[in-house]
Amino acid sequence: MQTQIGSAWLRRFGRAAVRGATPLVICPHAGGGAAAYRPLAAAIEEAAQGAVDVIALQYPGRQDRIADPAPETIGGYADGALAELRSLLCDGPAPILFGHSMGSMVAFELARRLEEEGVAVGRLFVSGAVAPSRVADLPPHPTDDEGMVRHLAALRGTGGDVLGHPDIMRLALPALRADYAAFDRYETAGEAPLAAPISAFGGEDDEHVTPGDLFGWSGHTCGGCDVRLFPGGHFYIEDRVGAVAAAIVGLVRP
Repeated sequence: MQTQIGSAWLRRFGRAAVRGATPLVICPHAGGGAAAYRPLAAAIEEAAQGAVDVIALQYPGRQDRIADPAPETIGGYADGALAELRSLLCDGPAPILFGHSMGSMVAFELARRLEEEGVAVGRLFVSGAVAPSRVADLPPHPTDDEGMVRHLAALRGTGGDVLGHPDIMRLALPALRADYAAFDRYETAGEAPLAAPISAFGGEDDEHVTPGDLFGWSGHTCGGCDVRLFPGGHFYIEDRVGAVAAAIVGLVRP
């Protein structure tokens, strides 16, 4: 079951949070919604035995929020999420953030904003993403329907279950287009590095994000950066849910 937590932005899949549990916020990939991370959320909560409370973001412009306009910038996604998360994260254990692909930039910007407000972030997990300083050097994403579908197929995972369903794709493409546009506008301006440590995860066979790209995240933290590779491509997390959950919980609860 997917439950809103007092806001259209926030979703919880398991039981109500255990008092004192560490909050872990998941920031989905481009075109993705909270529901895509239900398996990972369940695996994390099971591995952590209730010590971690997983909250997934539901961005505007998709699924049950299809009528809500999507932000135009990555910072807009982070600002919208922070406005709803602030009361949940300002007291209690230091929050953990996890983002995959575009969601890594949202998680990074959310971490920056939390630290600027004096909220310590326990750890930032980024997955399948180049470092923020590299985004501006990437080629822009396609904007036409056919080009976006080809790009989805090349990633071998994102939206793979809907590529053969034209009606579903028609609903999914506007959100994907908005997310791609926000990502392509993203650039950093030499902001101070995070205090929080960063763990950068990736797929061994990811043709879009190399191990070198993952190590690039070390330049965005003064808290240390480690890199872990898992079997699979860009969307390795779909097939390695248990291993990813175990790695996250192992770092959150060493």
